[in-house]
Amino acid sequence: MKLKQTIKRILNEEFNILNEGRYSEPVRQITRDVMKEIISFLRDTESDSMEWSQDYYQESFIEIDSDEDEYDYEDEETETFEIILTAEKNDSDDPYDIDATQDWDEDLSTDTIELNIEINPELFTKSLINKFQAELKDTIRHEMEHLYQTNNPNKNVELTDYDNFVDEVLSPRELPAYIQGFYTQAKTRKMYMDDVIDEWANDRRKQFDSIEDKEYVKSELKKFGKKLLPQAKWR
Repeated sequence: MKLKQTIKRILNEEFNILNEGRYSEPVRQITRDVMKEIISFLRDTESDSMEWSQDYYQESFIEIDSDEDEYDYEDEETETFEIILTAEKNDSDDPYDIDATQDWDEDLSTDTIELNIEINPELFTKSLINKFQAELKDTIRHEMEHLYQTNNPNKNVELTDYDNFVDEVLSPRELPAYIQGFYTQAKTRKMYMDDVIDEWANDRRKQFDSIEDKEYVKSELKKFGKKLLPQAKWR
């Protein structure tokens, strides 16, 4: 069943349908929802922080046809996950910072994607909005990959602790999530994947122990990315 047909089927419900391998429209919708809240927050001169949340639907992983690598939705089921947004205004040297985590919330009994955004209103100019939105889409797509890693038993990716940033980025859990996020951002900004990866690494240079580590991670991300998404725009 095509995504748009599925969305139409549940149009009277207050959720958005998500299913594996068909992320573009859901990512756009979640990004639009979050951007609407962020813009409203920035226009509110009285508030220094805000919280917002909304539930979305995902299709459960029922059965896979290994020959066609497609999902069989004859016994279709749905379950919710929640987007939780917190945002704060600050006086940082950086215009904004976007951080996110995907986890299971015991109290809510649901999967969650938590977005934590810090913005310096004095530095957050109109010229940065498009880049901010593209990085937000990147982050949402990244965390959605983790959501499906968690819920799809065929991915069999475990959450573990890492000794350093390099090991974390290049782990089996994080590598595909980063690449999928970069791909979303590259398409949005009409950039080469290589340039998105270079920019990402340079923005996080303080998290690497050395220049050699940074260059190694960039190289490994590009190598893995070209295998995972050869159809992406590479140099």
